[in-house]
Amino acid sequence: MSKILVVGVNTRPVVNSFKKLGFEVYSVSYYNPIDCHSDKSEYLINDMSHGNFYNNYSEDELLNLANNYEDMVDNYIICSGIFESTNSKIPKWDTIGNSPKKINEISNKYNITKNLQKLGYNTPITKKINNKYQLEKFINEFEEVILKPLFGCGGIGVIYINNKMLNIEFDLLNRLDIKYPILVQEYINSESYSISYINSNYLAFNKQIISRSDFGNMYVGNITPYSPELISKGFETQINQFSELIETLDLTGMNGFDFMVKNGEPYIIDINPRILGTYETLEMSCNYNLAKVLLGSECPKMEEIYYKRVLFANKDIVFKKDIFKKYGINIEDYIRDLPMEGAFISKNEPICTLIYPELNKDLISDEFIKRCI
Repeated sequence: MSKILVVGVNTRPVVNSFKKLGFEVYSVSYYNPIDCHSDKSEYLINDMSHGNFYNNYSEDELLNLANNYEDMVDNYIICSGIFESTNSKIPKWDTIGNSPKKINEISNKYNITKNLQKLGYNTPITKKINNKYQLEKFINEFEEVILKPLFGCGGIGVIYINNKMLNIEFDLLNRLDIKYPILVQEYINSESYSISYINSNYLAFNKQIISRSDFGNMYVGNITPYSPELISKGFETQINQFSELIETLDLTGMNGFDFMVKNGEPYIIDINPRILGTYETLEMSCNYNLAKVLLGSECPKMEEIYYKRVLFANKDIVFKKDIFKKYGINIEDYIRDLPMEGAFISKNEPICTLIYPELNKDLISDEFIKRCI
């Protein structure tokens, strides 16, 4: 029996897929949901007191735990949160999907943006900024900007600033404690979308659900699949070009392209060269185990539309599985990433994930989400 180690911030969806195929599956992660069915798991979180993710997460600790399995497993699968920083240690793992070296290479936001521009793809106007004065000049020129760390995937560390904010609060840039050099991009006023692939196989077009705050946006879920024709007629033809990037960038396994729309054209915002946040909605939409696709099988067509919503605590709470019944709805069948019963979860930390079919989108409304988070 083949042995697999899944490594990342949250490994549950992939662990459970490979377990269903009969693999012996180990997990090294930050979170430890009780519905993750690995044969053995090691994790960083305190089961009964979750604390703050940004204060407690350590890529080095995760990697140290993973190294204990080096002589035990046949393959590794990499989820988010590892090999995505400038100081990442890069082991030589036999991976199903992109290697740690490739993930780290693609996670260099500045280099990959410049590479995409050379290849003729649309990206936001981007500049590497070395000090506050350069940043102020860029903000005044473009009026609205996005700040990003030079390394990383997804929305961690992303900040929105406009020149009105600078005029209202003179010392804002000092108060934000920005670490230079930093990447700054023009702000594109658009919904957020993504495309998911396994190897060179197109899986689905997705709409990302983004929570917007004063200083930035945070991914809190997605809709899979989402019709490109809802953006504009013929838009699907434009995004088909992204499949060429899989070969050009020598990507394998699961990959995703995040983008926005400007003047009717897609602008690439991020490339995610590892297991995606859309993994589970893709799997449920096509009613097929994606572990098989990662191992080489063809993926069936996406059929039913599924929603994913990550719920965050709007105050400190003690988790109980029936916590949502006070809102008058029963959603137990849709809850994933379950914490331990009685776990203390701090304000603004994730409680759990909801994954549900479109036919129940009115049951789990935006108003319900707002009351929970």
